[in-house]
Amino acid sequence: MSIAKGENVICKLMPKPEQYVASVEELRDNMMFLNIKEGTTNLRVGMSLVVASETMDYYTEVAAIKDNIAVLRIQGSEKRDYFRVDDTFPVVITKINGNPFERKSKIISEYGLELSDMRTYSVDVPDENISPVLWKMLVDINMKIGLILDRLFLEHEGLMKAPERAVSISGSGIRLLLDEKYELHENVSVKMLLPSSPPIGVTVIGVVVLSEKVMGAQYDTAISFTNIEEGVRDEIIQYTLKRQREVLRTQRGLKP
Repeated sequence: MSIAKGENVICKLMPKPEQYVASVEELRDNMMFLNIKEGTTNLRVGMSLVVASETMDYYTEVAAIKDNIAVLRIQGSEKRDYFRVDDTFPVVITKINGNPFERKSKIISEYGLELSDMRTYSVDVPDENISPVLWKMLVDINMKIGLILDRLFLEHEGLMKAPERAVSISGSGIRLLLDEKYELHENVSVKMLLPSSPPIGVTVIGVVVLSEKVMGAQYDTAISFTNIEEGVRDEIIQYTLKRQREVLRTQRGLKP
């Protein structure tokens, strides 16, 4: 384990957006004993809890509660290479048959990445003999055609009609509730429509590190990205940075 006795950690109750500050009291086999400083009022046996240390996320289940001590059964872990943000957007998960390393992560459409550059470029007329008004019209038409092609690509990948899901995502993995149970270490393809402006579709290859039933017929599922190219990871990181800034601005606006 990469966590030590006495270490301070952050606990996140899943799927509820509740967080607790705690310290590690004891580690024994595959069990973790936490002293939760705010108390354990809202915790119940069987609940899923994410324990975040400086370097790792531990996916746990509450096995017992006594006073302020929560006894957790560790079910999986993931290295914290990148910070996480919470959001809601379309996601499609499919199982991979065969060798997962034969599948590559990819950006489904490149056009959205170039849109901001095109808007800047549209101001500059390349030739003084070309009417600025006509040039702007041509650029606007080109942008609209590109957006239509983008939508067609995304529809072909099944993302335009995919259900929106509450997720916790970073450059290293994603966690969400699914209607289907997946086996640990099962290889999957993760298609996501990141809510950038315009939205950007990506496909990432990953491995299931957690799949536990939490409520009704839903499963708390964590997927660690494995076969991911740096360009795709960079897009996810850029999205998470943007999302984090939005959350911080909102929090500042709510302060009295």
